[in-house]
Amino acid sequence: MALLALASAVSLLVVLAICFFIEIQQFYRLLGERGYLMLALPVPIWQHIAAKVICGTVWTLFGMIFLTLCGMLTTDTVSGDGFASDFSRVTAEDVAIWSAMLLIILALIAGALLHAYLACAFAAQFTQQRLLISIAAYFVIGFIEQMAALVTAVFVAFRGYKYLNNTSFSAASFFGPDNTLGVIVLIAVFALIAIVDALLWALTQWLMTKRLNLA
Repeated sequence: MALLALASAVSLLVVLAICFFIEIQQFYRLLGERGYLMLALPVPIWQHIAAKVICGTVWTLFGMIFLTLCGMLTTDTVSGDGFASDFSRVTAEDVAIWSAMLLIILALIAGALLHAYLACAFAAQFTQQRLLISIAAYFVIGFIEQMAALVTAVFVAFRGYKYLNNTSFSAASFFGPDNTLGVIVLIAVFALIAIVDALLWALTQWLMTKRLNLA
């Protein structure tokens, strides 16, 4: 049973990875021979990007839900009355927290796709070794994002130290009955991720509009 559970977990991860790879491959083909047809349509570039991002985000979310349900069935989590009783205690504050977390998950999925799309759009400027340039650009962009996230975290930590030091901040105040602070923090995190996504989108659109080379 342990080997079967391990094999099922690995299989689910492979399915999710293949789903993500296919989503990126569809955009990569748009910058090649398929671009002669698709980009000749009377459709702005941002609509092409939006169609790919929306489709990729929805299918990735479905894949994550599928993986979660399969994992719960494999570990027998959904059996018994405890699972149903947990939903009977859901409050409006819990719905607000989970809605904000869902927005963050969607923004993170869209950001991961736009990260890969930007790498592909950068490689589309070249006529040879596009795949290798895409992979290299993907890791370079990821490194830049990590450094920016680190600088932002340090800045927020120094700026918010005095506030947190003078405030009775605890896990209960974050996810307790009055979890307004938790919702505000999650919305702020979502806004920050959305800004990064918008920047990735703008760079991808600029490269596809001004620098694209379909040769």
